[in-house]
Amino acid sequence: MIANDIRFKVFGKSGCAICHRVKEKMEYFRNRWLKEANIDYFDMDTVDGLTEGAFHNIFDIPAVVLEKNGKMLGRWVKTAPTFEELRSIFDLKAESNPFEETNPIKTEK
Repeated sequence: MIANDIRFKVFGKSGCAICHRVKEKMEYFRNRWLKEANIDYFDMDTVDGLTEGAFHNIFDIPAVVLEKNGKMLGRWVKTAPTFEELRSIFDLKAESNPFEETNPIKTEK
């Protein structure tokens, strides 16, 4: 593990369009504000995905686990973190972002 190893672990399934949107949202956040972060996608239809999901007690999708140096900073299940939440965790300056306000990613409960 490298110093300041930041990981977004995204859990979903291949046929889940919302899961892929959540992954794209995490990629957008990384590319805009946190280039050093890594994004790992775990397909819950695979043994590896199920294993990692079980480790994090993920039973519903989409889900995101945010870790820094192996320590969990946040966990979102059946939703995605907002850019505001993520900027707050990393103490990043807010910027105007119409995507964030008009396209929240949430699933029905």
